[in-house]
Amino acid sequence: MNIDIKWRQVFFLSSLFMILQLSGVRAAQGRTIPQVMILADDSYPPYSYIENNQLKGIYVDIVRAAAELISEHYQVNLQGVPWKRALMKVENGEVLAILPPYKRIEEREYIWPYSLAIMSETVVAYCQKSINIIDYFDEHKFKSLPVLNIGINSGYMIFSAEIKAAVADKRMMVWENKSTEANIMKLQSKRLDCYLNDRLAIQYELLTLNKSQQLNFDDVAESLIVMSQTAHIGYSFSDKQQFSYKNDFVNRMDDALQRVIESQQYTEIINNYLQR
Repeated sequence: MNIDIKWRQVFFLSSLFMILQLSGVRAAQGRTIPQVMILADDSYPPYSYIENNQLKGIYVDIVRAAAELISEHYQVNLQGVPWKRALMKVENGEVLAILPPYKRIEEREYIWPYSLAIMSETVVAYCQKSINIIDYFDEHKFKSLPVLNIGINSGYMIFSAEIKAAVADKRMMVWENKSTEANIMKLQSKRLDCYLNDRLAIQYELLTLNKSQQLNFDDVAESLIVMSQTAHIGYSFSDKQQFSYKNDFVNRMDDALQRVIESQQYTEIINNYLQR
């Protein structure tokens, strides 16, 4: 009699467990996982760029690794587009996020919040060796010098206070070009006097062009450290944006990014691009 009762109890508990499991599976299957689009710069190697129709780069791989950790809650899609277009879409609230802006809170009020820092960058000026860019910060020395033509990637905000003042005084003229490659090609052909960008991005492209096109860059060199900045995921703060899950996504993504940054995978991703 007691044995029969025990078997009934076991059968009941087993059946209940199976019902609960099936209910959980059905609930998960019926739940719609939000899809989150992050627009990434398509011309910023080795951090974020398109090669052979594929979006890749250090920041892209880091964010993808973090996205995998929150895949039960969000399906993250990264798409490479020109940087100015990415800024426009996040300003209009068409997408939730872009990768990888520096923190420009006053200049870009439509972006807030920013994720935790993914990586630190050092912005430098590469110039013709015949030019001393420091002279352009001296109002007396500049009087005998021609206007300095400097290139930047389209949509980038990477000027120090000194460079902003020199541009305002027309000691320097700024030319925006689509990509790092486009700027370096103009620097190599002496159509630009200097080019401003992250040190690693410039060095990476110099090596790439040297190998692929056998170009000589002996006449250009790093001339000035402009600033140090951190790169982030930037989120839309537009009045037009309607992403009810925004706060939850930001928190989950930050937690996931922290886990990736603290892991061996983070170092492996970086080395994968630097050792090419």
